[in-house]
Amino acid sequence: MLFTGANRGVEGLSGPTDYYQTLGVEQTASTNEIKRAYRRLARRYHPDVNNGDAQAERQFKAISEAYAVLSDPQKRHQYDRRGREGLEWTFEGGLDIFEIFRQAFGGDPFAQTARRGRGHTIQAEVSIDLEEVLHGTTRTIAYSRLGACEHCQGTGVEPGSTQRRCPTCGGSGQVRQTHQSFLGVMTTIGVCPDCGGQGQIVDQFCGQCHGKGVAELDEEIEIAIPAGIANGQQIVLRGAGDVAPGGTAGDLYVVINVKEHELFQRKGNDLHTRVTISFAQAALGERLAIPTLEGETELVIKPGTQPGTVVRLSGHGLPEMQSRRRGDLIVYVQVAVPQKLTRRQRKLLDQLAAEEQGRDC
Repeated sequence: MLFTGANRGVEGLSGPTDYYQTLGVEQTASTNEIKRAYRRLARRYHPDVNNGDAQAERQFKAISEAYAVLSDPQKRHQYDRRGREGLEWTFEGGLDIFEIFRQAFGGDPFAQTARRGRGHTIQAEVSIDLEEVLHGTTRTIAYSRLGACEHCQGTGVEPGSTQRRCPTCGGSGQVRQTHQSFLGVMTTIGVCPDCGGQGQIVDQFCGQCHGKGVAELDEEIEIAIPAGIANGQQIVLRGAGDVAPGGTAGDLYVVINVKEHELFQRKGNDLHTRVTISFAQAALGERLAIPTLEGETELVIKPGTQPGTVVRLSGHGLPEMQSRRRGDLIVYVQVAVPQKLTRRQRKLLDQLAAEEQGRDC
């Protein structure tokens, strides 16, 4: 991007321009400190990052102008002695801020990203049982993704065909276009329309992928599902997603679906369940064998247990991920009231009621 009339003050900034303040450095800053400050700000305000935002474009011009002066020992000396007015001669013919950017970064990282992008992230889903959450498990996933074409090895060129440097962009993959903006005449850099940013003209594209360099592939991959994983949690497999033409692969996100259990309800690492006992068991006490995810364990019903009593069995829940700690099994005790009684049962209960009435009296 080439600005004409760059010796004018930065529009929209109040007061005289201070190059050191623009870059956020002290006047005693070293050359390396100035370069680091510029690179940090340039990544933030670069037009390719801000989609043509006018304020960001203005800031990018300002930091480029400041860096052009302060990174040059002779210009910096003149600026320190006479201020900005002593630098008018410096910008005769305009200031190419993108050339400054490329020199500071040793190339254009945004142009490289555009040409060698990253593939899309894709998603798969796996269902497991609650028992598998206890110890962890493995699954083999079958899925489809875009990968490097096997016929052309990802080049997009038919084997045996030739390539030649694009005459339009000279092999750079980029072309410049000049247009007028509120900052003056600007030259923007875009992808070459003739070679699609590749810098090469292909005589014959691959017949399998039609020059894309990628094709749909069927893949299988085994994943390890850790103990304690939660429903809806994702496992990320780096580089197992779609491959971008001429670029790198995205990621595969595997969503874990933990099936509901007929006996246990999960809340965090704790398991909740219900046990129903008789009136006699509640009154007299009992030792019961109740199920857990690992088999059976003993539940002690104390004499006089009331309906709705909650008993916590420590360490019989699910493990915490990447830890040996386990949650608890929380048992809700329900007391069943019989709806039908035998004659003997009724007689015994009548005797109990009489005794209770006698004590109350």
